[in-house]
Amino acid sequence: MAGDDDRGRGILSPADRAYLRGETELGSVQSERNTRARIRDRVHDALFDFELLVEALDDRDRDLVAERLADGEGTESFDGLVAAVAFLYRITEETGLDFETVLREGVNVAEAPEGRAATVDLELTFHGLTVEGLRARLERGEELSLTELAVLHDSDAVRPDELAAYFGDDDPTGGVDDGRIQSKVTNF
Repeated sequence: MAGDDDRGRGILSPADRAYLRGETELGSVQSERNTRARIRDRVHDALFDFELLVEALDDRDRDLVAERLADGEGTESFDGLVAAVAFLYRITEETGLDFETVLREGVNVAEAPEGRAATVDLELTFHGLTVEGLRARLERGEELSLTELAVLHDSDAVRPDELAAYFGDDDPTGGVDDGRIQSKVTNF
């Protein structure tokens, strides 16, 4: 979320972002209700805008957006794309639709203009994320996902130098002090 204040309006206005981060106190309960309703309405409407973007946004414009994401914002772009997929996953599950079906159809809608169809297989295996379990895996040297590393980073159970040792980093502070574990992981 670095650079949030430098960004223009997307789905959320700068004031909406400040509200969601807890940086703004609204003057009344009604103001808060209005703000939350406005955000919900924009998110809802934005989801329907994606159909128009897929169908009508010029390839050159889409390529320029992708180029801007790839060139100028690095790990923030990665984090934004991961968050977008995470949001879509959650909202899909909450609507009772099957995410694999939605993902398969989405990939095929994207591939159709290229004259291709895709087979999409998604396998989900759920397991609990406990700090104790993750710490044990860390100590055994097992591979951890970015999310699992973020859970450990945010806990008091693991010191930054222990995380640095996991990556073979010689920095005694661990080099993981700013809370953006995903960007730190991709830099190791």
